[in-house]
Amino acid sequence: MGTDGFKSASESGEPLADVSITFRPGVDGVAATERINAFADDFDLHRRPHYDDPRSRIGTATKKALERLFGWRIVRAPVPRGAGYWWETVTKPSRYPDGWESLIESMGLSQPGADDDGQWYEWPEDSTAGDDGSAAR
Repeated sequence: MGTDGFKSASESGEPLADVSITFRPGVDGVAATERINAFADDFDLHRRPHYDDPRSRIGTATKKALERLFGWRIVRAPVPRGAGYWWETVTKPSRYPDGWESLIESMGLSQPGADDDGQWYEWPEDSTAGDDGSAAR
């Protein structure tokens, strides 16, 4: 495991979402980040604390990873009163991999996120269709 698989997922055009995690009080954020990053190739936390808060991390995951690891289903949706699209939660995280319950206090989507360029489609091949799923004009 590790980030090699994440790089492959990213390069293949898999839909990516930026996430934020807050660790429980007393959790060693460095050790927890290493443990989480070693677990899955398609979920990667930044090693540095977010906003210098040792309990906070941001990261990037594939859409598939969020559903597989956490039961967290997301879909693309238009940004209200704006241009572009973002991820919207269909079902919130409902589970964690074994042993992660003691590490993670909360999770959320980081919008719009550095790895999310606001396109309406989830997969690059979907970009040839219109917003309504019809063939490109």
